[in-house]
Amino acid sequence: MNAAFVEVRVRAARPEDRERIRAICQRSVLPGYPTERVFEDVEIVSRLFADYYLDYELESCFVAEVGGRVVGYALACKDTRRYLRVLVTRILPGVLWRIAKGIILRRYRQSETYRTLWWVLTRAWREIPSVSMRAYPGHVHVNVDPAFTEEKLGLLRIGRRLGDAVMAHLREAGVRGLQGAVAEAEGDERLTEFYRRFYGARIAAVRRFSLWERITGTRWYAKLVVIDLQPMAERSEAT
Repeated sequence: MNAAFVEVRVRAARPEDRERIRAICQRSVLPGYPTERVFEDVEIVSRLFADYYLDYELESCFVAEVGGRVVGYALACKDTRRYLRVLVTRILPGVLWRIAKGIILRRYRQSETYRTLWWVLTRAWREIPSVSMRAYPGHVHVNVDPAFTEEKLGLLRIGRRLGDAVMAHLREAGVRGLQGAVAEAEGDERLTEFYRRFYGARIAAVRRFSLWERITGTRWYAKLVVIDLQPMAERSEAT
């Protein structure tokens, strides 16, 4: 498909989009690699990175369509503290039980799966930066079908349309600011440049991100991107 002629339609997500959104999430972990290279149980990926938004905050979710097919999504959260409470009390117990069964029943066969679990236990808390949830209470999770990531213009248009929709939604909801972690290989700043250029984002913190280095042979960094959504006067009054 010629990216120059891609017509992108963005709309609010609906319950019937659930499986397609989860499928894109499952295939969009490490650019250029199948998710199974990082963690073979792809169901865990969608439970951790899609289910909260689809089950508890569908009104903050948007999808992009090309030719009537969902090719990307923006899943937003207005209150990250609420998200963490739901994640810990309602989602994580089922995830941990599934992982435990996978280990006990020897369903996990690949060494990289165990390396990822070990990274989560020993390094994730040090390598994923954080920022004040009072100043930046919202966050957003955006993905595009890997089939479209090779078309640079198509990817840019899809990402921009999704970004515009979700930013407008969060502003209208009165969210002061949002945060999001972006993983980029050394020397690659395309994602952070995209958020800087179109949404005035700034990088609040950078950490070494070792999870994918063994697979790719490249050094990676986790960059915490923050975006102010309300005028400074309103933000100052709310502080």
